[in-house]
Amino acid sequence: MATKMQLQEKYDKRAERVSSLAEAGQIEAADLHELDYLGRFKVANEHWGICDTSARQALLNDQHHFVRSCARIEASKH
Repeated sequence: MATKMQLQEKYDKRAERVSSLAEAGQIEAADLHELDYLGRFKVANEHWGICDTSARQALLNDQHHFVRSCARIEASKH
């Protein structure tokens, strides 16, 4: 079982990676491969506007229902 410190490190790494992608100003499908489903959810939820077509399609067709649902909601707003 993961310790609280290990979980915090994992959370911090995810947050750092998503933040780095956002700072780049554009997110492509290839950028999503190294993210877990919570990272991909965060991209769909908070950074849909800077996702290119390939990233949007990847999020809309993600293997995790949580990510797909969020992507559909965001797509309906734009």
